[in-house]
Amino acid sequence: MKPVIISVARESRFKAIEILAYWEGAVNATRLSKLFGVTVGNITKDMVNYRELYPDNLAYNKTQKRFEPKDNFRSHHTDSKWNEYELFVSYYANIYRENFWSSSALELGPSSRFNAEPEIVRAVSQAISGKQSIEIEYFSMTSPKGSKRTIHPFAIANSGLRWHCRAYDELSGEFRDFHLGRITKARVSATSNIDSSNDKAWHTNIELTIGTHPELSSEQRKVIMMEHGGGKTFNITVRASMVEYTLQNYLISKEPFEGEPKARPLYLVNLNDVKKWLYQV
Repeated sequence: MKPVIISVARESRFKAIEILAYWEGAVNATRLSKLFGVTVGNITKDMVNYRELYPDNLAYNKTQKRFEPKDNFRSHHTDSKWNEYELFVSYYANIYRENFWSSSALELGPSSRFNAEPEIVRAVSQAISGKQSIEIEYFSMTSPKGSKRTIHPFAIANSGLRWHCRAYDELSGEFRDFHLGRITKARVSATSNIDSSNDKAWHTNIELTIGTHPELSSEQRKVIMMEHGGGKTFNITVRASMVEYTLQNYLISKEPFEGEPKARPLYLVNLNDVKKWLYQV
């Protein structure tokens, strides 16, 4: 049997069909047409094609004029995970507010205050793609007046609150993070001979085991773990260089009795396994 070849455009529509059916319990051509800015007739063809490929996934509700997931619904183009739905709703936020729900029915939280200048990002991007070094002026808590240095960027990452580039720093002789918003000048310099595979903290994945504060009651612990799939602990896999950021962003304490239980209900169970990657313990 020949594999089914699906265009990029149709693939994106199939994903939307599955996300709406799985997470919201209903999908129809009208809603899809608003998402993709095409006619109902055009999108209906994709609905028909999807149902032909996966006849056991959707059932038509004549009263509501919509397709609903059957009991044995199975995703073929999505992973059925919350973060996927979160990204979907965030991307189509204006359509949800204007067409699906109401103007006050969706709040995504405050907009990020992070800022980086285009010329800085361009220089970093060029250095990464061209394997080059860049000369920068960088401001930090240890160098509040700024310092000039040459770095060799090879990746960028979102640490939760800000974006940074991962690079080899000639001044310190180490691989480090450089927050893009703290770079005021950047100039592509020369070809880089730094082997980024030597950055162990970047290329090492660490599994963090997270548990609940020992002073919480068993009922309170259960409530906290409801947000994380149940059980007594849950795991997060991150790059070693991102461990500290992860703990900060999720308010995860490093010690079991650190902080007020209700304010910081989570702690790092396997502290000893990850100590070497932390700033301080």
